[in-house]
Amino acid sequence: MSVNLEFQPVVIGTDLNAYNVARAFNMEYGIKSQMFGRKKLMMVNYSKICNVTEVSRFAEDDIMIETLINYAKANPSTKLILFAASEQYVFRIFKNYEKLKEYYLIPYAEPELGLILSDKMNFYSYCDKYNLDYPKAEVITKASYDNIDIKIDYPVVLKPIESSDYFNINFEGKEKVYILQNEEEVKVVLRNIYETGYQHNMVIQEYIRGDVTNEYVMNVYSDTSGKVKLMSLGRVLIEDPQPDMRGNYVAITNPIDHKSTNKIYQDIKRFLESINFTGLSNFDLKYDEKDGRFKVFEINMRQGRSSFFSILAGANYAMPIVEDLIKENTIFQTVYGDRPFVWINCSKDTFMHIIKEYRKDFYEEICSIDNIQDTLYYKNDLSLLRKINLNKYFKICDERLWTYFKTRKDVT
Repeated sequence: MSVNLEFQPVVIGTDLNAYNVARAFNMEYGIKSQMFGRKKLMMVNYSKICNVTEVSRFAEDDIMIETLINYAKANPSTKLILFAASEQYVFRIFKNYEKLKEYYLIPYAEPELGLILSDKMNFYSYCDKYNLDYPKAEVITKASYDNIDIKIDYPVVLKPIESSDYFNINFEGKEKVYILQNEEEVKVVLRNIYETGYQHNMVIQEYIRGDVTNEYVMNVYSDTSGKVKLMSLGRVLIEDPQPDMRGNYVAITNPIDHKSTNKIYQDIKRFLESINFTGLSNFDLKYDEKDGRFKVFEINMRQGRSSFFSILAGANYAMPIVEDLIKENTIFQTVYGDRPFVWINCSKDTFMHIIKEYRKDFYEEICSIDNIQDTLYYKNDLSLLRKINLNKYFKICDERLWTYFKTRKDVT
């Protein structure tokens, strides 16, 4: 590994996903990332692989753009690669793309296509055109939410089409994704959502039966010519059980190897290359035991917060990004994550205890895997202060996990 100071990752945000980016580049190239955010969060505190600049008004677009442009002007000889730690920041990059692309290399989709695909129903239209399976879905609008006529059998999944707007509203009983048993439950939730100020459409979706271990996540990088250069598939073991965190993962391992697994690699690769998609993408999907097919829920135009699992699987997304955007190399081989691994976002002791106690059918398999790691404990970034800080962080994660795990059935 050689240190290369000619390029640097610049991350908007200071959370787990931000550290995920910093660690990916430090592991591959030995370099330090720059981060900007309103405040420094626990995940990056006392880290020596990233510089963190706190900007109190960073939530304002003009302040964010001014901050990023000033940093670029202060580092004219360094090629800067801009990353977003959250979906909200991706949309802010899209909104200010023309200004930012003058100073930054941006490993995300072009804004026009990115905004189209961020609408779930638009995404499903593309899935229809390019033969990518997805659960049946219907749209509910603000104008029609109190007079619904759902054709999909119950139970159903209800979620926002515009998640960044939904993120900003609050009400009792709010969840990231809802699993609802009948029309009355749907009406109550819709009323709460729209009366609290949400302005966009909602999507009602077919519920794919099966527990969380049928859920998968795919990380992909497509180069500037639209060719897929990295793919890594992970199988969910534990999902964050908090209602407002549903869909965030606590533990991911390597996928089951069968025909459908091989096919989903081919299907997603064909889909992305057919629409000439460029940059990072992250797919949430679930294996449907009824027909033996994977059903895709959505595409995210960024690296996922759990994307460190790809690195554990042998597919560090930093490498194809640098080959593509910095070295402008168009002939490197596609990287596939194929090593046994377990990625966790809790302490290893808690994870093993939960698997042994509540997931006995996976315990033997997990015990055979040596490659069990989290994103934050990095041997090259473990000062005493950082260890103390991380111990506090994982204590919070563990306590939250145990509190919900013992009372809810849907966390396994």
